[in-house]
Amino acid sequence: MLEGLGDLSDLSQHDTALKFWLPEPANQAIREYALYSGNSFSAMLREFFATHCYGIYVVQVLRTQTNDAFRDIPAVLSRVNPDARRKVRKTTYWVPELGKNVAPVKLWVARRLRDDLQALANHVGIPLSQYLREIAISRLLGHGMLPKRPEMLEAAPRPYAQDWCEDKDVPWIEVDAATYHRTEGGREETEWED
Repeated sequence: MLEGLGDLSDLSQHDTALKFWLPEPANQAIREYALYSGNSFSAMLREFFATHCYGIYVVQVLRTQTNDAFRDIPAVLSRVNPDARRKVRKTTYWVPELGKNVAPVKLWVARRLRDDLQALANHVGIPLSQYLREIAISRLLGHGMLPKRPEMLEAAPRPYAQDWCEDKDVPWIEVDAATYHRTEGGREETEWED
């Protein structure tokens, strides 16, 4: 059954970025579900997308072969600036300003998974970011919730929210550290002051 899929080990290499947005209630619910299941937000979404593309059987095989197939790759710590002893670090946090009740998501996945998701999005004729949003919401709420989904997940994205998904320039707003850490796809800027 798995012969047509070939070697599955490449699905553990999270080397390609996906950008999309979620309505804030869906974003929060996925974060809570990830916490309950002992996963990170990113690992949970990777598993949602892999299950959508390849099915639960392949996802279980991946888990059996390698327990960390969907887990986050630990960050590499940078070296401290030698002049830092005489300076104070000032960090500012920024997130894309995509609209009311809209949470930006930047997720690292295997290139193969991204390409397969793109092929499926092309097949139904919608942008990849919209397809990813629909997968995440349907995995979270199920298809039986479809009639109530609009009221539950109302969002007011800015016209340029799709631009962010396509790596185009969008406005950014400065936020506090807590907001930044709840957002996938933000950036931090660090300055050293005397």
